[in-house]
Amino acid sequence: MLLIKNGRVVNPKSGLDTQADVLVDGKKVVKIAENIDAGDAQVIDATGLVVAPGLVDIHVHFREPGQTHKEDIHTGALAAAAGGFTTVVMMANTNPTISDKETLEEVLTSAAKENIHLKSVATITKNFDGENITDFKGLLEAGAAGFSDDGIPLTNAGIVKKAMELAKENNTFISLHEEDPDLNGILGFNENIAKKEFHICGATGVAEYSMIARDVMIAYDTQAHVHIQHLSKAESVKVVEFAQKLGAQVTAEVAPQHFSKTEDLLLSKGANAKMNPPLRLESDRQAVIEGLKSGVITVIATDHAPHHADEKNVADVTKAPSGMTGLETSLSLGLTYLVDAGHLSLIELLKVMTSNPSELYGFDAGYLAENGPADLVIFADKEKRQVTADFKSKASNSPFVGEELTGSVKYTICDGEIVYQA
Repeated sequence: MLLIKNGRVVNPKSGLDTQADVLVDGKKVVKIAENIDAGDAQVIDATGLVVAPGLVDIHVHFREPGQTHKEDIHTGALAAAAGGFTTVVMMANTNPTISDKETLEEVLTSAAKENIHLKSVATITKNFDGENITDFKGLLEAGAAGFSDDGIPLTNAGIVKKAMELAKENNTFISLHEEDPDLNGILGFNENIAKKEFHICGATGVAEYSMIARDVMIAYDTQAHVHIQHLSKAESVKVVEFAQKLGAQVTAEVAPQHFSKTEDLLLSKGANAKMNPPLRLESDRQAVIEGLKSGVITVIATDHAPHHADEKNVADVTKAPSGMTGLETSLSLGLTYLVDAGHLSLIELLKVMTSNPSELYGFDAGYLAENGPADLVIFADKEKRQVTADFKSKASNSPFVGEELTGSVKYTICDGEIVYQA
């Protein structure tokens, strides 16, 4: 047994926010109360700390199979635990892509060896070809959590409609990366800074919000559920809100980098601040924060995208791959740029990082209650820390290295076992 004493116990699903003890026995939380006496239980003193459900991230890239020089399932799981995450959903842009049952089963077999809960989506189209839809029914039966061609936008509207109809038939949903390649220049650079500082055509806002507009209206027509990944533009938030008010089944996520920083970070952090979609303008940053506050955006997801240092450290920044490692800074970015900044309360932040993403997929996770899963994070919500490159991830491609942020994970507990201790 494990007894967590004197913590600030927060369950965003129920609204619980109180000082209490938490008793864990096996894989379950068995009691939440004051002054629990559990005899010979292992004790964690959580005085001054927050005790919350284990965080849930529905958008990570663990690069296995095929790109394990960047990350693998084991190091990705270690990074997740260090960031306070007990459940994550892996994307399918591996090599080979997760487009068939054999590859999915291989990935899930590897994932089952880890000490946190690792799920995986499968691709919408075979090998990301954008034309041939995968076997949704068979992949779901084999354990796919959902479907996404994340990294490659679906340009064919007819395929999007067929995929939505198929998802609805199978009681699931599709997640979409929205950047129309026909309206974009060089990815990873917002159009403003691309033109002004790099003298190139960058990633345009219209490439994102026009594609979102197309797809949310297809979702409205089909009454299928579509999830929009990593919103970055003010107009995108408005388009999603419009579709939701029409009655479309549309949900959306934002990545921590997009509510924390703007395109100017490219000037000081170079390739480590290059990502898809790119960091945008201050007006966009404020808009996605408003989207979180209003409930238009219901999920924070990292888009954890590790790359090898040699790939990022190329002479021509336009040639560097897009993406940043994000699992080990996500909670701190939320505490710093949302809670400390006065935009969200602690319980509101935790809701979009635990119960909301969990409910999207129907996971038994993201809440802290008696008889519930013993998946918890214990963290100091006021403690300042300087981000170092000493990550559990194989990669250190984060533009936040060197920055002082609020919040420090002290323990991560999954299935009643301590899987990370600071």
